[in-house]
Amino acid sequence: MVGTTSGLGGFMSGASIRFSKYKSGSGGPDAWRDSLNKMQEQGGRDSKRPRTTGMELPKENTIHQGSVVCVKDFGVFLQLGDGTKYKDGMMHVTHMGESRVENPEDFGLKMGTKVWVKVGEIKEHDMKYSLDMRYVDQRDGKDLDPYHTKGRLPDNHWTGATGKAFKPATATSITGSSDAASSSAALENKYSEPLPDLGSDDDDSDDSSDDSSEKREKMAKKLKKAKKKLEKARKKAEKAKQKDAEREKKEKEEAKKSSKEAAKKDKKADKEKDSKKDKKDKKAKRKASGSSE
Repeated sequence: MVGTTSGLGGFMSGASIRFSKYKSGSGGPDAWRDSLNKMQEQGGRDSKRPRTTGMELPKENTIHQGSVVCVKDFGVFLQLGDGTKYKDGMMHVTHMGESRVENPEDFGLKMGTKVWVKVGEIKEHDMKYSLDMRYVDQRDGKDLDPYHTKGRLPDNHWTGATGKAFKPATATSITGSSDAASSSAALENKYSEPLPDLGSDDDDSDDSSDDSSEKREKMAKKLKKAKKKLEKARKKAEKAKQKDAEREKKEKEEAKKSSKEAAKKDKKADKEKDSKKDKKDKKAKRKASGSSE
């Protein structure tokens, strides 16, 4: 047969040519290895993601410690515990700090970062659930919103951030005006741009606190009304129960009375019957004695 480059022989020769280009290129004999490593790095930040075997969904509003296993532009995926019980949950960029986080890694959420989170919305049909770190103390996992009102953001002591969204607006009142002034000056020097006016944020937070207080008042009024309704229903049920008991007692007494009266009548009837019988017997005796004489 005449030699040809078609089929498997042609494929192998082409592959050897391409491989020789990598070896003889400008990158040296290890250029092909560097190219493969680069391709793996570009394959995604979660290429070394820890394996999760759990298939359950956690309960709503429960607190867990999770590890970041995947970082995306829209948020991060966290593995709860060691990943043997629960499925991974997603924390959106709006559930990390005071405002929307542009880059989760700049906020301190990188692969392997441990963070305390609270379970939010659960979609059982899709087997998905959301996570939120804003209302959980990052030092010990304490629930900073035990009534689940999602009102004004507390200071959760998150220290992993490196960007602008480092601290919530409430941090100014906690750390003091001098610390706030020094930190704002440092940020201005770092980013070479003026910081936004925090007054609008304070106004927004005040408005949100007012809204939350109004919501609490409305909820308290609703609960009060519901409590009154329940109390009325309970009293009504007690009255009905008392009436039933009284009626049952009356019926028993009437039945007892009627049975006594019936017994008396029966006794009287028996006496009358006996007296009539005695009279008949006496008459029969008289007749018998008269006939014998």
